[in-house]
Amino acid sequence: MTQQLNSKKTYKNRTIARLVIVQALFQIEQTQGSAATVIAEFINLRLKDKDINLSKVDSTFFANITSLAWKEHERSDEMIRGTLKEGWTLERIEPVTRAILRAALCEIMETETPTAVIIDEYLNLTRDFFDDTEVSFVNGVLNTIAQKVRTTPS
Repeated sequence: MTQQLNSKKTYKNRTIARLVIVQALFQIEQTQGSAATVIAEFINLRLKDKDINLSKVDSTFFANITSLAWKEHERSDEMIRGTLKEGWTLERIEPVTRAILRAALCEIMETETPTAVIIDEYLNLTRDFFDDTEVSFVNGVLNTIAQKVRTTPS
């Protein structure tokens, strides 16, 4: 019983962490700050703010994925560009959507979390910010890339 509770807790902590990862990646891109500085700001200030109630965030997961997603964002951006229709540029994509895609692609490429879980989590985040059109776009990009980079179905 305790083991099940812990796995649920981790799941919720990672769900919250994914939202914070998207926020941090957005901030890094918008401010051109370093990933390390933004991660430290989130961990030392924002995640400890009693009014925001982000204390349940899996901070290790947050820091690792944020750091790696930003380090590899040019690689992710190339993959995203490869899914865009002719005439579309990466810059035309909403900055929040770019952050969502970069975070999700980092998890798809660098973790063993099942693809369906990753995509579902980031689609839910997309729904928090956008309408169904953007959700469909994110779903299409993530599914297309996941099929190319993951050799075994998850």
